[in-house]
Amino acid sequence: MFIARGRDEMNRWLFWWRSFCRQLWVRASLYAAVGAAAALIAVFGAPWVPKEMAERLGGESVTSILTILASSLLGVATFSVGAMVTAYTAVSQAATPRAAALVTSDPEVQKALATFVGGFLYAIVAVTAINANYYGQEGRAILFLFSLGVVCLVAFRLLAWINRLSSLARVGHVIDLAEGQARMALRERRKQPWLGGRPGHIEAACMIRAGETGYVQNVDPARLQAMAESEDCHVEILAVPGAYVRRGDPVATLSNAACDDRACEGFRSAFTVGGQRSFDQDPRFGLIVLGEIAARALSPAVNDQGTAIQVLGAAVRALDEWAQPASDEVQEVRHSRVWGPAIEEDDLVSDVFGPVARHGAGDVAMAVRVQKMLQKLARDEGPLADAARRQADEALDRARLALTLPADVRRVERARNPD
Repeated sequence: MFIARGRDEMNRWLFWWRSFCRQLWVRASLYAAVGAAAALIAVFGAPWVPKEMAERLGGESVTSILTILASSLLGVATFSVGAMVTAYTAVSQAATPRAAALVTSDPEVQKALATFVGGFLYAIVAVTAINANYYGQEGRAILFLFSLGVVCLVAFRLLAWINRLSSLARVGHVIDLAEGQARMALRERRKQPWLGGRPGHIEAACMIRAGETGYVQNVDPARLQAMAESEDCHVEILAVPGAYVRRGDPVATLSNAACDDRACEGFRSAFTVGGQRSFDQDPRFGLIVLGEIAARALSPAVNDQGTAIQVLGAAVRALDEWAQPASDEVQEVRHSRVWGPAIEEDDLVSDVFGPVARHGAGDVAMAVRVQKMLQKLARDEGPLADAARRQADEALDRARLALTLPADVRRVERARNPD
């Protein structure tokens, strides 16, 4: 029921579940439990195994296969964890620590590590059970078929893991991951620009205040709608995902001043606050991460213009999701008692282009590239185009102050006004 909802209308329990499943140990534990269970339940299929099959497959060969799996997968799993930690550290240093979390939450990385751990535990449990005479000849035949399946799965995951290792620590791969997160969040927020509610403001009669300090990671408008219906009032969201709130800061306002503590706690439960920002409902976070990668690349210690140019290309592709014409879905108000704020286009553009304009103002090539990319966003009329023009003017002012040669300034000015 909740899976059908968009990212910008995410139930707080669904948000918790997704955050929980992204942790590396969760998938590994699940695979390990499945592997151990598969090793133990093989005995229950023994009555249906043909005698000829049992005599052919139920010998000592299965023990050899399991021994090889147990001895090899332990080393493979240890090496894979070490490679992931190395990649995590490299990404933190070369890109930004905010992007490093994308490495550990990568589904391909988690599937590979979980397969190796699960296969290792499967082999250990199966060998132990064989030595304890848990299986008869028929059970060992089933275990032999299970082991062949595990070998095929491990081989497939190993090949996929080798392919992933070739790009795991590359800055370009991290840029692609951050761009994907930003595009998905922008696309979903474009469909529901006010978090499924109405635009505008209400006359505040009661404040709902944050119960803890941190970043707003998720807002559940369905919960706010249900509480507003039960209290016969309207609610306006003040703290959107990505906002930093201190305990006691207002996160929402109500049109009804008669709400008791129980009702206020119900409204407060719609806001998930944590120590770090989340990509799920926060379109700006992905753009900020892209901007941080570009800023690191343009630092004097790195001086990598190519990475900064790649970030600008990713930024234009991501912001193009926001520039798409609004569909009928945008006009749909799913929660009539909820009022939400819109995202400012100036914030979206400055989140990613601002760091590049600041750190690359003294480099004529980067200053020109910034202007050209902003001109692409300013090609069509609309709020995003206006924001791109304002950012281009600001970047031009920075270039005029940073560049010393008049010829370089004129190059940037021509890029700003190509006609």
